[in-house]
Amino acid sequence: MMTRVIAPLLAVLLLAASPASAAPASDAPVLVAATKRKPSKRKPVPPAPPPQEAAPAAPTPAPAAPPPVTPDVAPPVSATPEPQDAAGSPSEPGLDFDLLTPEAEATAGLLDPELEGQLKTRRTMLKLHQGLGLGMAGGLTAATVLGQIQFNRSFRGGGDDRSLLAWHRGVVIGTSLLFATVGTLGLLAPDPVERDFQWDSVTFHKIFMSLATAGMVAQAVLGILATQSYGELSEPKYATAHQVVGYATLGCVAAGIVTLTF
Repeated sequence: MMTRVIAPLLAVLLLAASPASAAPASDAPVLVAATKRKPSKRKPVPPAPPPQEAAPAAPTPAPAAPPPVTPDVAPPVSATPEPQDAAGSPSEPGLDFDLLTPEAEATAGLLDPELEGQLKTRRTMLKLHQGLGLGMAGGLTAATVLGQIQFNRSFRGGGDDRSLLAWHRGVVIGTSLLFATVGTLGLLAPDPVERDFQWDSVTFHKIFMSLATAGMVAQAVLGILATQSYGELSEPKYATAHQVVGYATLGCVAAGIVTLTF
């Protein structure tokens, strides 16, 4: 009876103590833990970059042109030998010249001395002609003003006061002398350069001054006639004509000056 009970117990104990039975027992917790573990989250894999386009190939440089071929021709040799200096080397043209040569030296010998002298004389005489001409125009203006005042006193109810007549006569004489001097300088100024006739400012100046010359002569004649016919009926007529010619002469002189000024 005891033997039947003890035998099975010993068999169970032996089986429990054997390594084959211990292996499944030790693996059981591992399997349980493996079943309870959460699946790990995998990181998304980034997409692969697109393939880059191949860069265009650099243009192939054109081959360099071959250098020009010059014919091997020797220059002609002069038959006459070049002059040599004391050191034996051929002489070269000198480079010691001055580009800034003074005007007097540069024009020396280009003008005829006689022509140059005539041009200087003409320049001097025309400067005097211009200066004295302006003085003559001022004197003629003063003579015209005095003559107008004297005309008003003599023939327009001024009481026949002739106190300004002497002043008017004196200014007229001085202006006439200046007029003659100015005209003489203009006529006698040498002009060695030949010029073709043309309608320019100088031509109009000569025309106006020619008319003024005729007016000066007419004024002198009319003034003498008016003085000699003092108290007569013809005196106002001569005096009026003298006045009109005087204004016309002053206008011609002014026009002659303007043509050369502007």
